[in-house]
This record gives sequence, structure tokens and C-alpha cells, in this order.
Amino acid sequence: MTKNKSIRKSMSLLVCLSLLSALLLICSGCGSKDKEALIGTWETTIDMTDMLNQELKAGMGNDEELMSYFNISDFKVKIILEFNDDDTYKMTADEAAMEASVDSLIDTFRDGITKYFEDMIAQEGLEMTVDEVLGQMGMTMDSFMDQMFDKDDLMSSVDDMESSGTFEAKDSILYLTDDEGTGLEAYELDGDKLTLTGEGVDDSDLEGLYPLVFNKK
Repeated sequence: MTKNKSIRKSMSLLVCLSLLSALLLICSGCGSKDKEALIGTWETTIDMTDMLNQELKAGMGNDEELMSYFNISDFKVKIILEFNDDDTYKMTADEAAMEASVDSLIDTFRDGITKYFEDMIAQEGLEMTVDEVLGQMGMTMDSFMDQMFDKDDLMSSVDDMESSGTFEAKDSILYLTDDEGTGLEAYELDGDKLTLTGEGVDDSDLEGLYPLVFNKK
């Protein structure tokens, strides 16, 4: 069972969530016509499934066999962006949706780890269950999972995604200013659809998430 350490090293999924936070901070920090059209609440859902799987694969040293136990089928984050007529804005992540994605992620890894141990036990020719093996290590599956994942840390990324301040839209550039400074995004506005095009973004890790399409609620 020498691959256990590799599994632990691969659990740093906060790297991916940090990338999402970085993306949202770029968005943080519109002509009056666009301002009027922007006023209201906008939502988008960012599918991070591929990004997480790529980061996970890299963390596992591109070990396809090991990766087969832990392929993530679905991880999405819902973002809510509010523009107010007093030139202020607020951006938040839907905490309930985020928690559901995190719970699904943990369940995926619990199933994968269980299967991994079962296969390792079979290869060793041991007549033992996973719980018995973990018991000899002074652990239960629950305690083992607690070592692998800290749900509170994963959920704390919700706070990192939040931003508020003032906004301006000018010449197809959206400026959002918060305590960290001003960020800008190229955008297209078509009725109830706001698209952040990603033009000018030079971070290869973030480029894959564009375009970001928000729909007005």
C-alpha cells in the first residue's frame, strides 16, 4: 500500500478553488446605457470538473491507474453578481450549491479510496476488510477521510469568492473596484445575457473557464 502517500498529496483540491478565487478577483475590482442594463441580479454556473480532474491527475503524477479510482464526474460553482443603481456591486458564491458540490466530491473520493484499498488488499492476498485494515492503523474510514479532506477549509473558499465595491462600464470594459483595487474584464451585453469574454487574460489556468456567461434574473 505504498501509494497511500501519493493519494494524500493529490488531495490538494484547494489549489483549484484558489484558481477560481483568483478568477473572481480579476473580475473584481459600465457608459450610462450599459449601466442601466446591468442593474439587477445576474447568475452563472462555472463547471470546474475538467480543471479539478487535470489538477488531480497532475498531483498523482499522471498515474492513469490511480486516477481511475478518483475521476470527478461533476463539480460546479454558482456565482451571483448584483449591480445596484448607486454604482455598487456585490459578487457571491451560492453556498448551498457549493456545499452540494463539495459533498459530492467527498463522496466520490470516499468510494474511490474504499475501492483502492479493496484492490490493494486483494493483491496482497489478505483476508481482511477495509475497516479491519484501517483499524490496524488506528483509524476508521471516517477518520481517514477527515485527514484527507477538511470540509470547512473547502467551504471557506466561498468567502474568498465574495467581493463588493463600486462598478463602472465603459467601452465594453467592466471595472469593478473593491478593497483590493480595481479589476477589469472585457464584456459583451446582449439583453439578459452578460458575457465576460476573457479577452486579455494571460493566465492559462483561467483561460479555460472563459467565456463566462451570466444570465439576468
